[in-house]
Amino acid sequence: MGDSTRTNESERRERETERDRKGGSRAESQPGKTGLDALGIDALGKFSLRRRWVGSERPWRVSAAAFPEEGTPVEQAQFLVRYAVLAPSSHNTQPWLFNVSGDEIRLFADTDRWLTVADPDKRELYLSLGAALENLLVAAEHFGLGHDVRYLPGSDSNHAATVRLSSGDGDSSRASGSGKSGASASQHRDSRLFEAIPRRRTGRGQYQERTIPREDLGAIRDSCVEDDVTLQFVADPQKLGTVADLTARADRRQFADPAYRRELGRWIGRGAFGDSWPGAKMGKLLVTYLNVGRRQARKDAASIRNAPLVAVVRTKSDGRGAQIRAGQVFERASLLATVLGVQTHPMSAALEVPSIRRELTDLLGRPEWSSQHLFRLGYAEGVSGPSPRRRAEAVLVE
Repeated sequence: MGDSTRTNESERRERETERDRKGGSRAESQPGKTGLDALGIDALGKFSLRRRWVGSERPWRVSAAAFPEEGTPVEQAQFLVRYAVLAPSSHNTQPWLFNVSGDEIRLFADTDRWLTVADPDKRELYLSLGAALENLLVAAEHFGLGHDVRYLPGSDSNHAATVRLSSGDGDSSRASGSGKSGASASQHRDSRLFEAIPRRRTGRGQYQERTIPREDLGAIRDSCVEDDVTLQFVADPQKLGTVADLTARADRRQFADPAYRRELGRWIGRGAFGDSWPGAKMGKLLVTYLNVGRRQARKDAASIRNAPLVAVVRTKSDGRGAQIRAGQVFERASLLATVLGVQTHPMSAALEVPSIRRELTDLLGRPEWSSQHLFRLGYAEGVSGPSPRRRAEAVLVE
């Protein structure tokens, strides 16, 4: 009976995979928008989900000229948070809070924005915190401030990192604590990354049949070199197809769970993605009560097969410090890709289902390395608008 069950499961997966391939081809050939797309719902369940912008763009209009050169350490530190909040985050939850005291900036998880069903182990929450931390450090270096980073410095599990700033030493970066990095590429960040922070976008459209130059890929990979974090590219068409299949399976499994759909629907209904009130409420109802898993699976599988390659951020350990630094590496790669004219698109579904995450790790090899984040890279026509962001004042706490 066990062999029969495994055979039936294998046959079912093959049938679903074939449907995804066929459905993906149809989706790519149809330029019109229907159903959820017509409401502006895009890339459901993925890192940094975006909806049509109808809210304030003010956070994205931050100007370096406004930096308080003659201000107090507190004023300068608070200004850096304006760049931190522009980081991408899981489902655009923006799950961060900052406390500034003297020359220190403390980064905390905002657990009110933790998606307990989609991200039960908080892996994506800490990846999001890492992305915000990276933006903050890039901005500090641009304004000539040195920094010492302590990861997970206290007993409070929500306290992700403390950054101590110093003046006159903009290229200085040290790390200590549970997420200690040692010497790494992050100590010598590309100066062009700063200008890319407000220009970075998530490229969700169809990618061109255009190869990314080897030297550009090398630069992106080298910028992410860490003692215990690595960026692994997957460009082989057969392996890309397998990644697409894993992603599609994960989509179907997640959207088949009513609790997952309710949680995502609640988040959409809060208007966190920039929709008007009617659009947000309609999106909430559709996601909550309709299982769009097959549609999303076809769309995501097609997106991965359409890309010239995908990248996976991997770490030697699977602890909180490693996850924070994986988020830093992803944001650093995204910023440099922006500089080089390459777009990135996080595709995290395959990592959100534990059994499928293990299958992805097996596909990549080196099983001692944990797979933390997956995204595709390529060239797309046009650039999407920015996603909504909370203002720095809203995330600064006493």
